[in-house]
Amino acid sequence: MSSPEEMYQCQSLNCGYIYDPDKGDRKGKVKKGTQFKDLPEGWKCPVCGASVKAFRPLAGPGSVHAENTSATAPEQTETKKTESGMKKYRCDICGYVYDPDAGDDAEGVAPGTAFEDLPDDFECPVCGAGKDEFSEM
Repeated sequence: MSSPEEMYQCQSLNCGYIYDPDKGDRKGKVKKGTQFKDLPEGWKCPVCGASVKAFRPLAGPGSVHAENTSATAPEQTETKKTESGMKKYRCDICGYVYDPDAGDDAEGVAPGTAFEDLPDDFECPVCGAGKDEFSEM
């Protein structure tokens, strides 16, 4: 996985997609290894359609955290486990967080369903990524 300085996050309201050069963007046909500064002209966020101007680096100069040093990174503000003790999982493609305490009404997943108990064909409700594209938080 790329370093946080190489990764950029969409700042559009309710988006949060993270562009990782090691993964590229399958939807936008951007090959793995393409740095953010080298994205093709007109590239848009695959989740919300925002332009590159809506993105900021996760760390380093120009990042949200560089401007506000008292800010806590989003990963640090969320607990690794829910109130029930089950683990949350984040989509590696768009940043969506599956919270087992909440379930996923849109996908017919009842509250209290552990990530491990989701069907193998479960897809991210935001970007359509498969279950194998999620990482434990």
